[in-house]
Amino acid sequence: MMGADKTLTIRSRTSSVDAEGQVSYSNSDSTVKGRFTIVDVDESDLTSGPDGMRSSIPEAVAWVPLGTTITDAHQIVISGYDTFLNGTWDIYSIQYARNHYRVFCRGELT
Repeated sequence: MMGADKTLTIRSRTSSVDAEGQVSYSNSDSTVKGRFTIVDVDESDLTSGPDGMRSSIPEAVAWVPLGTTITDAHQIVISGYDTFLNGTWDIYSIQYARNHYRVFCRGELT
């Protein structure tokens, strides 16, 4: 994939429930070379928060090489970009392209 110069971490999470009903996760990470960028937010998509301020959930797109095992149950962990992009991103959609997968992600509100 041309321009794939960043390392992306694909995280697979396996859940387990103990006798008290507590859920815990074990992570299995794999790395691939790809790209990751934020998606522009349309002003009509902004919502009013509890404090009256307008906000939105950050969205991004990752370009991941074909042959990568990835589903919407995985997460993408970003580090080494900048403070806004670094973190864990949940996958909500995957689109096949001829040379790569386009993986659409939502970030966490912090």
